[in-house]
Amino acid sequence: MSWRFVLSLFFALVVALFAIQNAAAVDITFIVWHVSISQALVIIISAIFGAIIVTLLSLIKHLQLNSVIKNSKRTISNLEDENATMKSKIEELESRLEAPPVVEVNEEEKNI
Repeated sequence: MSWRFVLSLFFALVVALFAIQNAAAVDITFIVWHVSISQALVIIISAIFGAIIVTLLSLIKHLQLNSVIKNSKRTISNLEDENATMKSKIEELESRLEAPPVVEVNEEEKNI
């Protein structure tokens, strides 16, 4: 198991134990709403909303990193193709250097 998964399970267990031990009813006021609800439920709902927000933010970061990786792979592929082309040009030029030079002799030069 991943250490992050184990840490998440441990955190969930701590939140659940805390919520169970604090199960008294509390009055919640939010803008115009007034509700009397179990404190345990408030704690668990808050933890769930926090987990959802963290998941969405990490998903966005993951998608951005995947885009960077995709662009990097495309760049690497293009550079590898360019490298292969340059190597073939180098081999061609080296083969020209190794070939004996062709000297053209005019008819006048032959008679000298």
